[in-house]
Amino acid sequence: MWRLLKARVDLAFIVNPFYLYCIGFSLAIFVYLWGWSDIYPELSPGLILFFALTFMLFIYAGNKFGKMKFLNLNHTYSHKYLIDIIFWLIILLGFINVMFMGYLPVLDHSHDYREFGMPVVDTVFNTLSIFFSVFFFQIYLENKKKRFLVYILFILIIQILLFRRSTIIWIITSSSFLFLLYKRNLILLILIAAFFCIPFLSYFFGFYGNERSNLTKSFVLNDLGASDIFIGSGISHNHYMTYLYVSSPLANLQKNINESVGFFNKRDVKDFFFYCLTPVSLTIRLEKPLKLTSPVCNLITPELIAGSLFMVSFYTMGWPGMIIMLLFLFVFIVLCLSLIKKWSTFNLTTYSLLATTVSLLIFSNFLNRLDVILMLFVYPLLFHFIFAGRRSKVTS
Repeated sequence: MWRLLKARVDLAFIVNPFYLYCIGFSLAIFVYLWGWSDIYPELSPGLILFFALTFMLFIYAGNKFGKMKFLNLNHTYSHKYLIDIIFWLIILLGFINVMFMGYLPVLDHSHDYREFGMPVVDTVFNTLSIFFSVFFFQIYLENKKKRFLVYILFILIIQILLFRRSTIIWIITSSSFLFLLYKRNLILLILIAAFFCIPFLSYFFGFYGNERSNLTKSFVLNDLGASDIFIGSGISHNHYMTYLYVSSPLANLQKNINESVGFFNKRDVKDFFFYCLTPVSLTIRLEKPLKLTSPVCNLITPELIAGSLFMVSFYTMGWPGMIIMLLFLFVFIVLCLSLIKKWSTFNLTTYSLLATTVSLLIFSNFLNRLDVILMLFVYPLLFHFIFAGRRSKVTS
């Protein structure tokens, strides 16, 4: 038995953006079928067929991609002071953010935590926090200097104080993918232990979300539609919130499918272009001059607004909209892989963030988010030249 538990398992193949699209939505479907909510519509044959066909396409693409060997697992860093400067820059931006707003979300519930943040500074602070936390973890994996773990911990504490659960998820998920790439052969006992940690993580995730949004147990169970199956199970309402976060985006997508008015649904090409494909920050600035209005999709309940990568695309353009979004995702992945293949300084960091981006598409369309575009297409190129320039000075 002990020899079996000490057996090694290679899970690095999972960290493949094409496979993770399939894994992410398969997980959402699996959780959806638990039947813990009475407000979820039944998944339609059309939606199941759509996912089945797209899974086959992405598995094929992932298999082809898996044969491409361009990720460098061994880097040499001679930028000690530059890396330290970036860490303290992140801390400074966080301090400026708090001073500008005048409060900490964790200590002041009179403000909406979603409105926290100084314009421009908050975006740079948040994206640098994610990008370099993953990079710090990469350096730690390569040289085992615990200083970089302290850097990550410090950044995570700040994000907890700011109620930035999404940022914490980005950092932890991307670092986990990075760990799988480096530690290709994991002991089975560690994987079993990680599996048994899932209930604790689920409880903390739900508890933190309920505290952040001031949600009571009664509201969670009654107003958010917990089924008799769940209530009778005796499972904590904090787990129910985790269930809702994972599966409600599919419920919202299915509701829009159920209430569609044809193959093209609204047939609104303009809204599809500006609210699905165009960066959100640009669309917001164009709303007034172009008289744009954000699509109001059908929701199972007003409190649950997530709809995965596909909800807005279906609402505006029906099934063709979902197909175009899928092709957009495919091109998005290929472009990012081409970038990190050519400029390799931050290829593993960027690759891990790309894997996380695809994994989180079960919640929302992150492909048109400025913060994601910065981390996947701007920072890898910008900091590659900064670090490369620094390297050339050191060696000259």
